[in-house]
Amino acid sequence: MGQSASQEELESVGYRVLGVQPNSPAASAGLVSFFDFVVAANGEPLKVLDQRFVEMIKSSENKPLPLTIFNIKSETTRDVVITPRRNWGGQGMLGVTIRFDSFWRAEEALVRVLEVQPDSPAELAGLEPEKDYLLGTAEKVFKDTETLNEEVVKFLDSTVEFYVYNTATDEVRVVVVMPTHNWDGQGCLGLSVGHGFLHRLPHRCKQSTGRSIEPARAIFPTSLSDATAGPPAQEEAAPAEATPVADAAPQVPMTAATGGANGGEPSSPSAPAPACAPEGGEGSAGGNGAGSHPEDSGGSKIPAKS
Repeated sequence: MGQSASQEELESVGYRVLGVQPNSPAASAGLVSFFDFVVAANGEPLKVLDQRFVEMIKSSENKPLPLTIFNIKSETTRDVVITPRRNWGGQGMLGVTIRFDSFWRAEEALVRVLEVQPDSPAELAGLEPEKDYLLGTAEKVFKDTETLNEEVVKFLDSTVEFYVYNTATDEVRVVVVMPTHNWDGQGCLGLSVGHGFLHRLPHRCKQSTGRSIEPARAIFPTSLSDATAGPPAQEEAAPAEATPVADAAPQVPMTAATGGANGGEPSSPSAPAPACAPEGGEGSAGGNGAGSHPEDSGGSKIPAKS
């Protein structure tokens, strides 16, 4: 029989911030993509996926709306005040995409870039070895290397946007990647990645909430709509529904969203190799292995696989 979720796990939910548009109310409030969760609005906890948050946004048009934000990178909570409005020059009343999601064991849900091959799709996308962490897409969190591989295979020979955190700049940026075998190296990305205890964020990066560097356009699936983008006289929109993509948690720009958690089960210390990679074994990153942090232990390295 499966174990039931703990009370702490059940309460570790909120609206994950994605796609903060430049010059938007969300950007002015300092919201950070992927790392920030809206856990309360106007003093009311947001522990259930419903229309309350959208209703609060609409009723607070051109008025300050207090939000409580939990940042999974620094593991801190802060209060911000945001003013929903329609005339700021972009999409939605806040200029941000959200997804109801879980931040249970969120520190494990990332994949570290260890090596980038010359002239590879990864290098062309601007990924930096030892500094970049792959966080996920607008629809899915990279909770392990297997999840990353699933997304890579899905977008073979087409473009996909990854949220990437860089430890040198302390910034989350959006990177456009095109996985393909049509280059002179191995794998469809040409990079080595690591996941596990050795490859979590170093302690020094947890001293800040980070910041977002976003493209000028909003990032969300075209199958979803923005319930806060219409004129005030419009009838209120129903919660947007999305076609499920595997076990992804769909999202909409500042609306109620259908979706789920980032996966509550702890990842295996030895992550599987991506399927689109050439044959090759896994290597341990213990001791002084590539990309290890002195304060961490355990984990795995996937050499030149993706």
